[in-house]
Amino acid sequence: MGGLSKKAYQIKNIHGLQQLPFLAVDGGNLLFKQKQLSPALLQQAKITAEGITDIYSLMQYDAVAVGMNDLAAGLTFLKEQAGRADFQWLSANLVRKSDTEPIFSASITRKVGDITVGIIGLTAYDGKIHFPENEDAAILPYDMVLPGLVADLAAQCDMIILLSNNSTNQNKEISASYPDIHIIIQSSSNSRNSAPQLHNKSLIMQTVNKGKSLGWMLVNWQKSKVWGRIGSIKELANKKQELDGINGRIKRMERREPNDGLPDNPSYQNLLASRDRLLSEIIFLENKQLELKETGMAPSTYENHFVALEIHLPDHFEVQKIVEATKQKVNEAGRSQGSGKSSPARSEISLDKLVFTGWQACAQCHTAQTEFWKKTDHAAAYQTLIEQEQQFNLDCLPCHVTAEYKGIKISDDDAVLLSLPAVLQQVGCEVCHGPGRKHAASQDPADISRKPAASTCLRCHTPERDEEFNYGNDVEKIACPASKR
Repeated sequence: MGGLSKKAYQIKNIHGLQQLPFLAVDGGNLLFKQKQLSPALLQQAKITAEGITDIYSLMQYDAVAVGMNDLAAGLTFLKEQAGRADFQWLSANLVRKSDTEPIFSASITRKVGDITVGIIGLTAYDGKIHFPENEDAAILPYDMVLPGLVADLAAQCDMIILLSNNSTNQNKEISASYPDIHIIIQSSSNSRNSAPQLHNKSLIMQTVNKGKSLGWMLVNWQKSKVWGRIGSIKELANKKQELDGINGRIKRMERREPNDGLPDNPSYQNLLASRDRLLSEIIFLENKQLELKETGMAPSTYENHFVALEIHLPDHFEVQKIVEATKQKVNEAGRSQGSGKSSPARSEISLDKLVFTGWQACAQCHTAQTEFWKKTDHAAAYQTLIEQEQQFNLDCLPCHVTAEYKGIKISDDDAVLLSLPAVLQQVGCEVCHGPGRKHAASQDPADISRKPAASTCLRCHTPERDEEFNYGNDVEKIACPASKR
């Protein structure tokens, strides 16, 4: 949730600078990071989802498409969030099996200045998704719901926007079949910012997932309802900029040289000829634009921007308060979960049953290395969670304890992290070098990894958590002294 306060600040800032009517929409997969949640994560994930709902309401979003990730806690939970949200959840193809009527609104219309905009939501469909038998729900292919819906909106709207979490290829198919859809904002599995690309008559675009960027567009919508591929507006602006440069050079020459010498100066005469040519071209383009506008055939244009929501950016005060309150609720839920208030109490795990031995076992032979490690941030990783009151947050814990190395985990039950022994409550030796039980018994160097691979570090040092991380440099900073054994 950390980026949401920065996102809210940027939206408020952009709106304040532009002072124009605006829409705020999202392609979906908003509430949860994956389609399925383990039972241990469910309670905390729901609390986070409720906080996200409150924040999107505060940011004055208009609509969000229902994605499969949004259904990870169940359809009933999403209905509850829709009931308390100030924005509209949309899905034209998530329907009741009994009568094929949409469970959420299929579309909404919004007045944006003088433009009437229709917004449709579409949930990803791959033919493999099935709801429990007792749940009156199904997802239909887009071609079963879009034809009539798009036709109805086209008759009453100046512009149609589709919010879709289908794949890019599916969205291209949609753009080819429905020319009345002008913008497709997608939330696919693609993990990068995708600048608007024109397919048929639709612009398809996406921001990087997990809220790492904010995408915003400044749209100049015309009666033609057609996007200009090579906008004459841009061409005109370039020629005016070129003319400004030539006028500047002419004035400098006129200041430096006597007027009686300029008629014989070929450079000066060339500049005058270029100026006259550009003036003629600018007048032609301006008249062409005026003619297109008067006949309603001027192409629509846009400016697209991506704002990376980096750690150093300012926070929106009210949203940050919701973020902090949500994190505290999550931590308290984890505390109750670990103490047995909301589930059977968990006793501390016995080290004897684990492949991880804890740093103290390593210290018996590797004294110098252990003393060096104690001075690193890794040794205090769990303590930082305690200081931030997040030591029971199951979303944070995996990167602050010794419980995983490559494909080896203490348990598939995430709740186990709430009852680790103290010797594993830090980023210990085994996070970088692998489980040490076999090595401790054999003392064979082949049973341990000497240098952590980049993938080991990047499991936690992701760009959104540590934007300054550089494996080549940082791995050397935490490198232990060479072992003499």
